[in-house]
Amino acid sequence: MKLEKKLAICGLKRTPFAQIAKALGRFPAHHLGKMVAEEIIRSSKIDKNNIDGVIVGEGFPFAPNSARVIANLIGLPDEIPAVTVNQNCVSSLEAVAESARRILLGEGELFLTIGEESQTSMPFVIKNARLNKKTGSLDKLIKLLPDQLPEGVEVRDTLEDGLADGETSYGMAVTAEIVAQNWKISKQIQDKFAYESFKRAYEATMNQKYDWQIIEVIDDEGNPLKADEAVILREGIVKNPSRMERATLLFDNPAMKWDQFKAKYAKDLKNDIGPTLSIFNASPRSDGASGLILTTQEKAKELNLEILAYLTGWSMKGVHPNIMGIGQAMATLSLLKDFGLKPDDIDAIEIHEAFASTAVGALEEIKNQTGFDWMKKFEEKKINRFGGSIAIGHPFGATGIRLIGNAIMDMKDDPSINRVICTACAHGGVAGALMIERT
Repeated sequence: MKLEKKLAICGLKRTPFAQIAKALGRFPAHHLGKMVAEEIIRSSKIDKNNIDGVIVGEGFPFAPNSARVIANLIGLPDEIPAVTVNQNCVSSLEAVAESARRILLGEGELFLTIGEESQTSMPFVIKNARLNKKTGSLDKLIKLLPDQLPEGVEVRDTLEDGLADGETSYGMAVTAEIVAQNWKISKQIQDKFAYESFKRAYEATMNQKYDWQIIEVIDDEGNPLKADEAVILREGIVKNPSRMERATLLFDNPAMKWDQFKAKYAKDLKNDIGPTLSIFNASPRSDGASGLILTTQEKAKELNLEILAYLTGWSMKGVHPNIMGIGQAMATLSLLKDFGLKPDDIDAIEIHEAFASTAVGALEEIKNQTGFDWMKKFEEKKINRFGGSIAIGHPFGATGIRLIGNAIMDMKDDPSINRVICTACAHGGVAGALMIERT
């Protein structure tokens, strides 16, 4: 939908994004969100009484309504409503849209909006334990661990289960390989796209382009972390791109043989081009949080808030779960239709790189439907100008607002960029696209 009245984006901040179980591993997601919320309030010099609500996007929430927990922890008035939305990797885009809806409906004028995820905190669980009398209580269960569990009682990894719902879709890596096969996206193209993500993110980090939005966090060893951990750790790839070619294939190890998937999912494949996904053309598992204030222009001016950009519209669209990455194309095309625009009318695109194949696949689908020369736009650095999720990391719920932060960076860096689409895909096939415009 295209908004009749544009909304102000203010105070955007985020933590550094960190590798799973590394620098930020000791913080649960709502504590990461709390850090961001506190910094937004501090740096914006906003009175807490001016906040009309808290909306949090989190892909796999474990706190009972993280938004309310954060509101309580930072001392917001008790009467302020708070809600957590779950839309997998689109969660913080959905949180921004939900904040906008509440403003448009007159439920408030200013919403603190957070995206967060701690993949480190996603627990290992014992499935079906309560269904069996032998494991129906914690005491009984402990006595039987680790190797005497009754049949049907399982130890499960909620992160792996979350990435493959076991009901309606394959795992995320499989869906990305299916996109690569169907849209004929070679490993060479994926590696080129991924390498540019590493290079651009590293150069932007070294040139302090991200400094305005990233808050300093003390890492697990007591050292200050002020940059995305994965970007720093991938310096070797930037300086030696030949490492991309030697990367371990995701479908070339004992746990994930490509031949097994090829046989099982043949109905989804056309013109098999062999395994393409590797550990370097996929986003890393990550922890982090991001946030912003969404408000009306009038309220921003009344409170003397710096307006970083405007939200002028959004669209959420779905595709079949097994080609989930293509959802970004459908959400983007839907948003463009609402605005009466063509892809070439957009100055820049910030697209989520769950995998290089899903980002490229979505761009190829836009090209197939409109003739859009996305490769030219990419080479001009009008797509993911400062790198993307492959380099920066992907804490599920935090990525959407990180994309908005990058859109603002695009406009800061290039005066010719006035309109940016931020788009992300998500497990289950639902995707989102937001229109961000210059002030």
